[in-house]
Amino acid sequence: MGGWLSKAADETWSSLPPELLDLILHRLSSLADRVRFAYVCRHWHRAVVHYSLPGGRLLAGALPWLNYRNGCFESLPDGELHLFRFDRYEYDLCYGSSGSWLLFMKVGRRRPSRRHYLHNPILGGGTTRRLPGYCREPVAVHHNINLINGGSPPPSSPAASSSSASTKFRITKVIVCSRDLVAANMVLLQGGKNVVVCCRPGKSSAWSTGLWNQGHWYEDMSFYKGKLYTVTLEGDLFAHELTCDKDEEPRVSRLEQVIDQAAPSPLDGCYATLQGCTRRCYLVISCTGKLLMVRWFVPDDPTAIGIAIKVFEADFDMSRWLEVQSLGDQVLFISSNCSRAKMASGGHAQYLKGNQIYFLSDSFVHWSHGSPWNKPACGVYDMSTGTIRPISLGGRRISTQSKALWFFLP
Repeated sequence: MGGWLSKAADETWSSLPPELLDLILHRLSSLADRVRFAYVCRHWHRAVVHYSLPGGRLLAGALPWLNYRNGCFESLPDGELHLFRFDRYEYDLCYGSSGSWLLFMKVGRRRPSRRHYLHNPILGGGTTRRLPGYCREPVAVHHNINLINGGSPPPSSPAASSSSASTKFRITKVIVCSRDLVAANMVLLQGGKNVVVCCRPGKSSAWSTGLWNQGHWYEDMSFYKGKLYTVTLEGDLFAHELTCDKDEEPRVSRLEQVIDQAAPSPLDGCYATLQGCTRRCYLVISCTGKLLMVRWFVPDDPTAIGIAIKVFEADFDMSRWLEVQSLGDQVLFISSNCSRAKMASGGHAQYLKGNQIYFLSDSFVHWSHGSPWNKPACGVYDMSTGTIRPISLGGRRISTQSKALWFFLP
């Protein structure tokens, strides 16, 4: 009797029309509620998949979660704890994400082809995507003016293909650009070459041949208007154009320097010549479709000159950065793995306040020198007052030394 009722209830839930499911989803502003929605039945799960996969339909953005990389997540604004099992394979390490896709590496795995993968814990089983364990040797473009200023290598040139591949690399950031395209900001450990590469998850045998921009180190990367953009610590902005023919492996076919920033950067003001000041740089797309650069300054002695965060907008017509004095109603969420902008009035006005930046760093100890007690690794920066306060979760404030990543749903 009980089993029959359970089966009948499942059939009732799964028979709801897609139009009604869409209405329900659009009323759920909490990421946690959307997760619960996905686990009601397979029919409801498929409805969430349409919004979660790149290129799918748009859904009003929920507030992100804090990902502590050990399977523990905390949601904004209530601080509810959510647990996902990360021990699917022994010694798996979560060290990045792209939206709701988590990047894992199997520590000690002998087979390189099984070392890296993406997994979406929201969508559950069947959403694990293998990433190549090999990366083709990049092509240097420092002395090739045609390539560095926007030229395209001929199909037969080394920049289009390379037979030499290495298993010794480190992925610093991954971006799921579409259902069939993943890009990565990668460091080849032999020679310390920093390149942008791409692949078809589960299909490519190796990451594509990258164009090695000698003398430049990319601090962050963003997928903007069909191109990959990278930024250096000085503020140099580069555009990487992708070629994704159906019959060929995807690759970076064109590299162009969009903004050439002098060093020391005049964008940094008094921090440019300050001795003992750590800087971080992030790219984020604004709610109005502008490409923003966020610069974070942490002096070794914050009592002498305070910590500051500045925001700049890319002026592509004039090839320069323009400082943004106010974000208005926008709120920025920045971290090394994923950054996004949201409107404070977009269903979260009781918690969010415009013109603020929520920042996280899971690697703060690696780039900050000196005593960290007065150097917050996470917090909320108010651009109106230049002050920092702890992130509030369910009436409590988390430690400013907490190391975490942002975890989003579309």
